[in-house]
Amino acid sequence: MTSGFRAPKDVTEAVELMQRLPRYLRLVWALLRDSRVPVRHKLILAGIGAYIVLPIDLIPDAVPVLGQLDDLAVVLLGLDLFIRVAPQEVVDEHLARISQDTDQLRRDIATAQRLVGGRAGGLRGTLVRFRAKGRGKGSA
Repeated sequence: MTSGFRAPKDVTEAVELMQRLPRYLRLVWALLRDSRVPVRHKLILAGIGAYIVLPIDLIPDAVPVLGQLDDLAVVLLGLDLFIRVAPQEVVDEHLARISQDTDQLRRDIATAQRLVGGRAGGLRGTLVRFRAKGRGKGSA
């Protein structure tokens, strides 16, 4: 019986991913404060926060390293969704301010998906369905 979890190719890959996380947090903070990003999109961040503080977990935090890596993967997937739904011109403007490029973010998202294996696709699908339901309620 396998959990679908895959370890990073090496520890360096995981460390580099964690080192870039502050840049993504600065981007998210800027987008959160930007009035051009709709409030309904900002609710994605509330979902990420709830996942982090609630005791529900893909891999229990009691499992050394792996428990924290799945949290990182969920955060990155949620941030990916938040950034993808924000207006592209606003994202590009803020990315330029923090000297970060979208390609590196996409590579980091791919690494996060690899960390949690098949569960990442299910999680991403759930986040996309949540977004679609929210869009349906707001547009009528």
